[in-house]
Amino acid sequence: MINVDKIVRILKNKYNINDVDYAIVVGSGLMEAIPSLEDVKIVEYKNLKMPKSKVKGHSGKFVFGKINNKNVVLVSRLHYYESGNMKNVILPFKILSLLKTKNIILLTSCGGINKTFNVGDIMLIKDHINFTGQNPLVAVEPLEFISMTNAYDEELFNKMKKIAEKNDISVRQGIHTQLLGPSYETMAEVDMLRNFGADTVSMSTVFDCIISNYFKFKVCAIASVVNVFDGAKENLTHEEVLTNAKKACNKIKTILYNLIKE
Repeated sequence: MINVDKIVRILKNKYNINDVDYAIVVGSGLMEAIPSLEDVKIVEYKNLKMPKSKVKGHSGKFVFGKINNKNVVLVSRLHYYESGNMKNVILPFKILSLLKTKNIILLTSCGGINKTFNVGDIMLIKDHINFTGQNPLVAVEPLEFISMTNAYDEELFNKMKKIAEKNDISVRQGIHTQLLGPSYETMAEVDMLRNFGADTVSMSTVFDCIISNYFKFKVCAIASVVNVFDGAKENLTHEEVLTNAKKACNKIKTILYNLIKE
């Protein structure tokens, strides 16, 4: 059994970690979107007795550092489909809550459902639709009926939008949705999601947002469009995801740096 309190004690006492200003959950292939950190401290999940991600492109570690004197941590995502254990998905966020994290930025590589989207586009997530049929807060103690009206913090969203405009970065904004994975969507499912108003889809992020709101973090999210569902019959691959994710990294990096340095 994973001892969260012990993990937090190790991070505080051995690595002097506390009061995180920004946590960034890094999506597949998006490490190059992270601004340079100073005073870097790397803590492997395995050294904390935490499960390591089975997904290529996810590092399985915390990376602590500073951007403009703000305390920042990079977080390797643990997907529900890897274990079928929602406690694993919640674990990094519970640790972040005990480290007094204020803001969380969710990065996701996703499929473009909106027909006007192109590979390499980035979308500021305005809201989401949970199409997984599950909620990560089921059986979590203490039980709370949390509001999701402002699930993605409006102030952070508007800051990212202004930063993009100031730096001549073209951004989309829209609705994200999550399916469980690990299989990709059928074309019929894509049509359904499109009809329900979704612009992008992935196998993560919605759970992350729900959990983050439970822990009272301020949440914002950026989706990197790595493939587009245009009716073609080509098979989707994870290698394609990792390759195409790089196309948006410079744009995301500029937004992140300017958001955190304020």
